[in-house]
Amino acid sequence: MSKKALVGILLGVAGLTLACLCAPANLLPIRWTPTVFPPTRIPSQPFETTEASTAEASDVCVYHLSQALQESETTYVSGAELETDFTLVTYSVSGDSIANPVKVNPIPPKLKTYQDDTAAQKKMWRFFTDIIPANLRTQVTQFAVFTDGPNNSLGAVEQTDNPRHWKLEMDIQDSQNFADLSSTLVHEFAHLLTLNDTQVTPDMQVFDHPNDKKLFDQGEANCPAYFLFEGCSQTDSYINRFYKRFWTEIYAEWKQIHSETNEAKLDQDLEDFYDRNKDQFVSSYAVTSPEEDIAETFMYFIFTPKPSGTSIADQKISFFYDEGKMKDLRETLLSQLCRYTGKP
Repeated sequence: MSKKALVGILLGVAGLTLACLCAPANLLPIRWTPTVFPPTRIPSQPFETTEASTAEASDVCVYHLSQALQESETTYVSGAELETDFTLVTYSVSGDSIANPVKVNPIPPKLKTYQDDTAAQKKMWRFFTDIIPANLRTQVTQFAVFTDGPNNSLGAVEQTDNPRHWKLEMDIQDSQNFADLSSTLVHEFAHLLTLNDTQVTPDMQVFDHPNDKKLFDQGEANCPAYFLFEGCSQTDSYINRFYKRFWTEIYAEWKQIHSETNEAKLDQDLEDFYDRNKDQFVSSYAVTSPEEDIAETFMYFIFTPKPSGTSIADQKISFFYDEGKMKDLRETLLSQLCRYTGKP
């Protein structure tokens, strides 16, 4: 997800309790020195409440996170974007640890400093393991550090050679901005949460032949639930229930738009699609696909107060509140994020 998309979210969202994407950045500088490090963790006691309920404390935390982002999200890291992205190093993952770094060569000489900055890379990984519960990231078996310059792509997840295993990818330059780092990691975690093999059964034919439309169409026809590149979703999976509730009436139109082969026209058609359906999405980026929609919505679920409106975008956020386990997960993620910001 690119920072440009995030700024669009911040400036253009309607129908939410807070018209912003929320992530912690307070107490931390917007720009960092040339040696790029994610923020040093501020020592604090574990998240707990004494005079207020957990829910009330979470609301205070969310307020501070949202205020911080409003100040930081429209700023940019200095420097020029690159014409392409460069993977710098890939680690194998075992629990909380990363090991066996494999450096990718050749790379432009100006990126060598980032490639060799193992301290920064380990801090990026530590942030992920500090925020995301261990039992919900067991499918992550690789961690890749890349860069495409500042302010473009922030991070991604993708399946490895084994479709049941996943790789987390983060841009070391954009990790300078704590708001970007935290919001992106929560967004990418949402993909891991909703697309792992307990939620979506991998389709090996599609996985092995990702550009074969015929095989994709066959897989879709044989799937009784929502079908996506990762495979056939379980009928009771988060993504299928989200799709059934919020996408069935607009999916045909969206799919027709995605048949467009001209990239510029596709972008314009998606923008027009969003303009016609603004009240249905938490952000313009969410129209990219149901998979991105649920990930964006989850991010808002974590970083914004519970909505009081009735728009479809509000209903999407409430979708997670209707899941008891999700409310507990929200408290867990907020507690860890608030420990980083030093706020209650």
